[in-house]
Formats: sequence, structure tokens, C-alpha cells
Amino acid sequence: MNIGIIIGLLTALFFGIGTFLAKIVCEKDPIFQWIVVNIVGIILCIIILTKYHQKLQVFEWKTLIYAVSSAIMVVLGSLLLYYGLYKGKASIVVPLSSIGPSITAILAVVFLREQLTTNQIMGICLILIGIILISINHG
Repeated sequence: MNIGIIIGLLTALFFGIGTFLAKIVCEKDPIFQWIVVNIVGIILCIIILTKYHQKLQVFEWKTLIYAVSSAIMVVLGSLLLYYGLYKGKASIVVPLSSIGPSITAILAVVFLREQLTTNQIMGICLILIGIILISINHG
């Protein structure tokens, strides 16, 4: 099996379990969950930085702008996810938030000129159909 597929599946597993646990915390306070996630992230970054500081490369400004923009989007996305878990059902909020990878794939095709296979296109269409089905009559 391709290492990218294995890593993708592990990522989904970690996000799935992590978001389930976050729902429990977010029922009390979504801001607390967001703060804890970011503090843990900072601690992990410090650990990685101290271990791999010699391997870090000096990037050009354009790369730094992309990196900071990405971080802002991810941090704001996680804050909105936790607030959504506070206000709504995890069974609705989390699947709706999972349209993100489809957005990434579409942006990669448009701006990075990546090619999608027929299976990938069908998978994205199924995700979009699933989002529509989850969004209507969720009671």
C-alpha cells in the first residue's frame, strides 16, 4: 500500500478521534479546547524545532506568506469547528467540515495543475452528495 494512503488514513483516524474528544470538551467551552490545541501545538513545535533546527531552511518571503496564511486559515478553521461542536451536533458539524479536502483537491487542480483520476473525481462528487444529504433534513 502507498505510504501516502497509509498516512492519509492515520490522519483521518487521529482527526476523527481528536474531534470526538473535542466535542466532549466543546460542550463545556469551545474556546478552552481551542486554546489547549494551540498550546499543545506550540509545545510540539518547540520540541521539533530544538531537535531539527539545523535542518530548517531559509525560505523566501513568498513561502513565508503562504505558510502564515495557511496557519491563519487552519487556526480559524479549528476555532470555528470547536464553536460548531459547541452549538451543534458532532454528527452534523464534523461531516460538513470534512468538505475541506475536496476544496483542497479542487484548488490543487485549478492552481497547481494537478490531475485527478476518474476515481478521484467520483470520490469528490460522492463527498459533495454526502454533504448535501447531511445538510438537508438533519432534524
